[in-house]
Amino acid sequence: MKKMIREFMASERDAAAEFPELLIGGRGPYLSVALWAMLAGAAVFLLLVLDTPMQTPGRLYITFGVAILAVGGQVVYRLRGVIPALRLLAIGGWLLVTVAGFVTEGIRSAILVAYPLILIVAGWMLGPRYCLGLLGASSIALVLLAVSQQTGLTDVSLSLSPIMVALVHVMVLVISAVLTVYLLILFRERYAEMHRLNSEIEVHLKAVEKREGFLRTLLDNFPFMVWLKDEQGRYLAVNQAFLDGFGWPSAETVVGKTDLDIAVSNLAGEYRAGGLAVFSSSTSKPVEELIEMGGRWRWCETSKAPVLVDGKVIGMVGYARDITDRKAAEEEIAESRNLFRAVVDTVPVRVFWKDRNLCYLGCNEAFARDAGKAHPKDVIGKDDYQLAWANQAPSYRSVDLAVMESGLPRLSFEVVQPRLKGEQRLLRMSMVPLKNQEDDIIGVLGMYEDITDEALAATEAKRASPLS
Repeated sequence: MKKMIREFMASERDAAAEFPELLIGGRGPYLSVALWAMLAGAAVFLLLVLDTPMQTPGRLYITFGVAILAVGGQVVYRLRGVIPALRLLAIGGWLLVTVAGFVTEGIRSAILVAYPLILIVAGWMLGPRYCLGLLGASSIALVLLAVSQQTGLTDVSLSLSPIMVALVHVMVLVISAVLTVYLLILFRERYAEMHRLNSEIEVHLKAVEKREGFLRTLLDNFPFMVWLKDEQGRYLAVNQAFLDGFGWPSAETVVGKTDLDIAVSNLAGEYRAGGLAVFSSSTSKPVEELIEMGGRWRWCETSKAPVLVDGKVIGMVGYARDITDRKAAEEEIAESRNLFRAVVDTVPVRVFWKDRNLCYLGCNEAFARDAGKAHPKDVIGKDDYQLAWANQAPSYRSVDLAVMESGLPRLSFEVVQPRLKGEQRLLRMSMVPLKNQEDDIIGVLGMYEDITDEALAATEAKRASPLS
């Protein structure tokens, strides 16, 4: 209660600023009508004053003051608007009532009724400071009126005629009725507006619930784990794959918690630090990491990215895909490749294979040395014109093309191969077409062995033989 009073006292806004429908729209002209009615009432009251014997000049002056106030209010309303005109009416009206009390009327029913009406209008339209200021001033004025009337300083022997009293009360009743109807219309419209807004909110809430249902279905049907965190690292949403992977019964058991709450103690800090580091990054990059899930270690491909709204990081979205089986397959393939490489590099023959363009796809180390290269990778992508036997390239390529076109192997034929140092080597070569799983020829596979020493030995043996 005290807080509400303090906020009320501290408010510098008037009611029209907080509730603009009080004055704008179709209601603004009502003030002009009220001012004309005020001027007409002053004219009628002036006629009654002039028609009543023994009326003091003070009442006449007050009547003229009311008329002048009405005209001034019209002028200010036309030039400055509604709020300045209301300020003039509230302050000017209070001054007129106070002067009337001290000059002619004293404490009468008209004075006692006029003050509350002014306070109501001032508080309603101009805000709490005007209302409280006029309340204090009115209280002081009433005390001074009572003291002056009690001590005889103020002459209030004159009384109002019955017609004047009736007119004053009729004016009070009319003002009360107008304010009541005005408030009733206002609150009914406000209630209708609130009802409309509530209906729209309900429709929007149903749409949001439906959209959230779609999003939940979408997330739960992703074949990998998805989660959303706020800027403090607390989980806002997780999908069913996440719950199944980590062994949690429902999303409610995870939402609102951090990695420190749900991960094993020796890994929670690492997970949390990695998640918070995303907030300082504007990009996401998939990484492969081992994650403890439900008591098992699994290889996962994870990606995390910050969520930005108006350039401000408000959270993080991430996904993790279990790639344990893929990693096992890759390791198996790598092991098989290494075994194949070891076999190819160990056999005592040269092995190579080419694509349909007769560019080398691979070879063993012995072949790479013959080609004048340090490593098999230095041969990949090159053709025969780029290796040590460039001069013999046309003849080699013609054999390759013949094997690929015929689809038949050519086995154990001899060729001469030049080396970088100018020496010639005799080779026994075999070529077979290289096919894929659809039995399409995609290249050629060749192998050869150096039989130079063997041929020389045979020649020497033949020379040494007595039969030669």
